[in-house]
Amino acid sequence: MRNARLVGLPVVLSLVRTFVRDASDINDRYFDAQGVATRLLDALTGIRTITAAGTLDREAGRVLGPLPELRRHGSGMWRALARVSSREALAVPLLEVAVLAVAGLELARGRITPGGVLAAAEYVALATGVGSLVASAGRLALARATAGRVAEVLAEPPVPYGTAGLPDGPGRLEFRGVTVRGPGGAAVLEDLWLTVPGGALVAVAGRSGSGKSLLAALAGRLADPDEGEVLLDGMPLRDLDRRVLRRAVAYGFERPVLLGDTFADAIAFGPGPPAAGDDVVRRAAAARADAFIRRMPRGYATRLADAPISGGEAQRVGLARAFVQAGRVLVLDDVAASLDTVTEHHISRVLTGSGALAGRTRLVVTHRASTAARADLVVWLDGGGVRGRGTHRDLWAQPAYRAAFQPVPPDGGSSHPAGATPARGPA
Repeated sequence: MRNARLVGLPVVLSLVRTFVRDASDINDRYFDAQGVATRLLDALTGIRTITAAGTLDREAGRVLGPLPELRRHGSGMWRALARVSSREALAVPLLEVAVLAVAGLELARGRITPGGVLAAAEYVALATGVGSLVASAGRLALARATAGRVAEVLAEPPVPYGTAGLPDGPGRLEFRGVTVRGPGGAAVLEDLWLTVPGGALVAVAGRSGSGKSLLAALAGRLADPDEGEVLLDGMPLRDLDRRVLRRAVAYGFERPVLLGDTFADAIAFGPGPPAAGDDVVRRAAAARADAFIRRMPRGYATRLADAPISGGEAQRVGLARAFVQAGRVLVLDDVAASLDTVTEHHISRVLTGSGALAGRTRLVVTHRASTAARADLVVWLDGGGVRGRGTHRDLWAQPAYRAAFQPVPPDGGSSHPAGATPARGPA
């Protein structure tokens, strides 16, 4: 009788082991395809930019593309559960029948008592509690797959920084032969040569997908080029000490994350010494955040957790933080896309005026012609390179440049005039 139980238990354990293996593999593939959630969140956050650029159909394809694969892996998990459940439904009764048959024979021979038969049946029921084993195995498989994903992140080497400081300078940015490739190996920016004059307001324009945000990320080393280098006042960004770089270059994003307990903390948050209260208020006023912050129960001392704010208000607080932290260079990545017209006009006046940001280099990614019109210099990106540079007025004479501020044609065709190619090489 004991041998019958010992023969049956490996069958049960084999079922559970097979389920854990299959479930772990399916979970791994499911997590790989689950990036659709992040894509959807990004698309919903930037829906105004997508609509303005006329790329709604393209974004829908990009976001929804992984759904069939996600569905396949989700269905695979249900099939794995169905397999182990059906095998459990077959294996457990067979094991019970085998043990009880052996127990009956032993009882007929007088080797055990009726109480022994009952005990054998109870032991079989305890030993074959596959349902609870499968539930635990499912949690184990999920934990195993999750641990694998975490291990991949932890295995990524930290970004190396240098130890150099910055010489005195106006905040001149240089992109020398910069090439950045996407996940498939195709170049998003290729052999890009560009100089952003120190202290100038430079707008980066171009169609969606032309590399504008990538160029902005390279300016402060939120991304590194695959080839070439980026310099700030003659110093390669890779050689700079991390704190030196972060104090020199500040970012404003369309969807900022506010860190700190209070509004004052969120605006002053950064690598440098804490900003003075007056400076925080001035920068908040420049970002049109001062008025609504003062209406809070405790003004700038109001806890962020106690003060629900709209997306536009959060963006203005993020802008105020960028204004405080901008040492030499301020990079604004399409922040005007979600601002109302009045606020966008006010921010543009701050960027072009001689007040809060005087003397700082301002690199502004934009889809708006009105923003480009106020810039000292417009860099027009197209086809992985600089298609043109100059004032908005000068570039406006080119139909392809005007088309960069218009919706993409329904057929997704290029706006390039026949024979036109992006500029390459140093200029």
